[in-house]
Amino acid sequence: MKKAGLLCLFVVLVALCVPSIAQASKGSVVLYKSGCDYYIVETNMGYVLLEWFGGSDPSEGDILVGDYESYGMKDIYNLSADAETKVWVEEFWLSKDRVLEEYFDQCR
Repeated sequence: MKKAGLLCLFVVLVALCVPSIAQASKGSVVLYKSGCDYYIVETNMGYVLLEWFGGSDPSEGDILVGDYESYGMKDIYNLSADAETKVWVEEFWLSKDRVLEEYFDQCR
């Protein structure tokens, strides 16, 4: 009886974790300049403009995973640095031209 209960608990815990995994997006930092807290990430859905709020400082080429395809404060995982970073998602699903325009509006 105990084995069945533990197995059931395990299945429930795994099921609870799946939605957060399914929401994770993967992208690469394509533009980040010193002196500006904003940076651009390219995903398979377009470009994302993020504002850095702490944690691991990203570098161009870093691979990031997290829910940065919706607005708001997010904890993102930097696979390249093996560390977390906190960001504000300013814009997402943008074209290359539009994200560059937004970036340079923020980083004059």
